[in-house]
Amino acid sequence: MRRVTGASGGVGRFAVQLAARAGAHVIASVGGPERAERLQSLGAGEILAGTAKPAEPVFGVLDNVGGNLLAEAFGALEDGGIVLSIGWASCEPTIIDFEEERMKGVLKRLEPFTAAAPFGPDLAYLIHLLEKEELDPQIGWCGPWERVDEAIGALLGRRVPGKAVLDLILRGPTDSM
Repeated sequence: MRRVTGASGGVGRFAVQLAARAGAHVIASVGGPERAERLQSLGAGEILAGTAKPAEPVFGVLDNVGGNLLAEAFGALEDGGIVLSIGWASCEPTIIDFEEERMKGVLKRLEPFTAAAPFGPDLAYLIHLLEKEELDPQIGWCGPWERVDEAIGALLGRRVPGKAVLDLILRGPTDSM
């Protein structure tokens, strides 16, 4: 089983789809039931809302939230499991009692996400899936560049399920005259 925390956001919704596509049983964790919209249709086998925890240990966690949720996810890993920390939406410190975890006698890992170039092959694969409509971009807000402040507020206020897209109008040098 794989768990995706912060599954209702733009990155989380892609993660749910890609993990399900790879054959994983996906547990999507969201802040509340209203944030769960369309996650089952994207491949989530289970949805946990609020402080709900998986019934059984999980093998992998992709954590977008950090803080207490990251610590809880690490504690819920099965033997050989891994948490990949990719975000910090909670803006809270993460406190893990490693002595308590060591006493459980279970081998597990916690790793921070890092990205390194080249990105080309990965981006080409994602574009290919989008073109074939095998990956849903989950656009939850769309508007002109002039409304960028509104888009940022909606994203930070967690009022956008998925991604926000800003329309840009590019003008050539003669267009401004």
